[in-house]
Amino acid sequence: MTKSAPETTVPDTHTENSAIEASGFPTGRFVVFLVLLGCLYSPAFFLDPFYRLPQFNRFLALALFALSVDLIWGYTGLLSLGQGLYFGIGGYFIAYSLKLQKAALDAGNPAFGRYDWGPDMAMTDYMFQGQLNEVPLLIRPLINIYTAGFLAVLVPTLVATFFGWIVFRSGIKGVYFSLVTQALVFAVFTIISTQRSYTGGVDGQPGLANLELFEFEFKNYFHLNLVIVTILCFFALLSFFLIQSKFGKILTAIRDNEFRVTALGYDTAMYKAFVFAFAGLMAGVAGALSVCATKSAGPQFFSIEESITVVIFVAVGGRGTLIGPILGALLVSVGQDRINSEFTQAWPIILGCLFIAVVVFLPDGIVGGLTRAAKWFNRPALDPEPTPT
Repeated sequence: MTKSAPETTVPDTHTENSAIEASGFPTGRFVVFLVLLGCLYSPAFFLDPFYRLPQFNRFLALALFALSVDLIWGYTGLLSLGQGLYFGIGGYFIAYSLKLQKAALDAGNPAFGRYDWGPDMAMTDYMFQGQLNEVPLLIRPLINIYTAGFLAVLVPTLVATFFGWIVFRSGIKGVYFSLVTQALVFAVFTIISTQRSYTGGVDGQPGLANLELFEFEFKNYFHLNLVIVTILCFFALLSFFLIQSKFGKILTAIRDNEFRVTALGYDTAMYKAFVFAFAGLMAGVAGALSVCATKSAGPQFFSIEESITVVIFVAVGGRGTLIGPILGALLVSVGQDRINSEFTQAWPIILGCLFIAVVVFLPDGIVGGLTRAAKWFNRPALDPEPTPT
């Protein structure tokens, strides 16, 4: 009696591809998403315009930062512990512009307007203290806010694209990917902190000028709030449509089983590099908005703590939900602001305990927990068993 060969299961690539391509648009979820985003405009009408509103504007910028992390971690499974690199790059380009403008306005040199630059342009205080003879050549053009804004978007995108392409083509993933991103941001943090004559060093760049665009100066934080909320909503909607597209379905498939997606013929490195570059762009914009909101920048943008904190935002709100990171960023930031005013040294301990509690008791975050609770309450009632006669 001969034994038959064991049966092998061959993946049905046609069925798998069809499952990826099938993407019915969730109209109900989209309407709820729009309503929640619209609610972000309301706090500006009730907050103190001179104290609370500037802080809220910064929290909104951090929400955009958290949204960028959710795209690569929540939907693609790439835990980056160095996303602050792109946040800091975008922020420092704007900080240079507003700092140089502040120096020009304070100098009152009639030969130089707010955006004019040249060898004799006014130096910033940290450049003067560092005994520089003039503003470095590469920094001079940044006095123009449009040039600085363009670079604040372009440079983080290019750096993220280059870094992502090398890392993903090399097959680096998992914990090794997290460690590489962390090492990179720490190296940049060290450079920024030690080069005081060129970056402001550990003191950063405080006391920046007000943002001015198209001859309109944002002296009123309410106007700036409208800009920040609108940009946040724009990227949130863009992310929503991206996730609902075939591209987004492939990202979630990569998160769940990258080997299976590769077997279906998709170049996963290309997909991961693209979403990583897009997340870098969003983080750069978030850094620029944060600087405009607080009128200051510092090396803490590049700190490992900043990058880990934004990961906690996403974990608390609910990764892979889009609205969760926004909610988590706002709630944790408000909590940090309140606790720091009373117990400054206790906040890192509280933040760590919060992260542990979320991982253990609420792994899906606030939004994920609420979604599961809603499904539990709306579950169909089981038919009662017939009574034996």
